[in-house]
Amino acid sequence: MKKLFLLMSLLVMVGCKGEVEKTEIVMSKGQCGMCENNISHTLKNVEGVKKVKVDLGAKVATVIFDPTVVQVEILEAAISNAGYQANEMEANAEVYKNLPGCCKLPGDR
Repeated sequence: MKKLFLLMSLLVMVGCKGEVEKTEIVMSKGQCGMCENNISHTLKNVEGVKKVKVDLGAKVATVIFDPTVVQVEILEAAISNAGYQANEMEANAEVYKNLPGCCKLPGDR
């Protein structure tokens, strides 16, 4: 039943047309609720992104997106440009430097 509900939700999200894919992006530098909000907001503003769930405990962002509009590399770049590492893509150093202290790793504050 849960799988059926998820499938129906995905169909409604994409209007029963178009493609969707799901990816998980590892974010080793996310630390707090502000990080979660920043990453979630950043990804939701990327064209083609349908749904975002950020789990800082697991250090993972799960993204459902339309692969005909956006690719994983673009999602990673968006997270990097928000100041966070995304998979193997390093965080934009200048942006990371300007994040609030609570968003930085303890050795970087």
